[in-house]
Amino acid sequence: MELIHSEVLFIKGMPVTSFFLVSKGTLLVFSNDGSKLRRWVGPQQIVGIHDALINGKWQGIGVAHGKVEVVAFSFQTLQDALKKIPQAHRVLLDELFAS
Repeated sequence: MELIHSEVLFIKGMPVTSFFLVSKGTLLVFSNDGSKLRRWVGPQQIVGIHDALINGKWQGIGVAHGKVEVVAFSFQTLQDALKKIPQAHRVLLDELFAS
C-alpha cells in the first residue's frame, strides 16, 4: 500500500485490524494528541503489534513522512497463531506487553 506525504494511516482509538511493515520511506508515530513524536518507523520495521496486543486499539497517530510504502498483515492471522503457542510462551508475551 502506498501513502503520500502527510497521509494518516491510523489514529488513536481505532481498532488494530492490521499491523504494518514499512518497506519504503518513513512513518511518524505521534502521541495521542499529536503533540509529540513517539517513534520514527523506517524500512524493515514493523508498527502495530504492540498496540494490538495491549488492547487492540492504536495508541497514537501514524502519519506518512514523504512517500511511504507499507505491507499490511492481518492481526486476526497473528491472533490465530498466538492461540496455538504453548501457554508458557503466552504468559511471557503477556508479561512483556504489560510493562
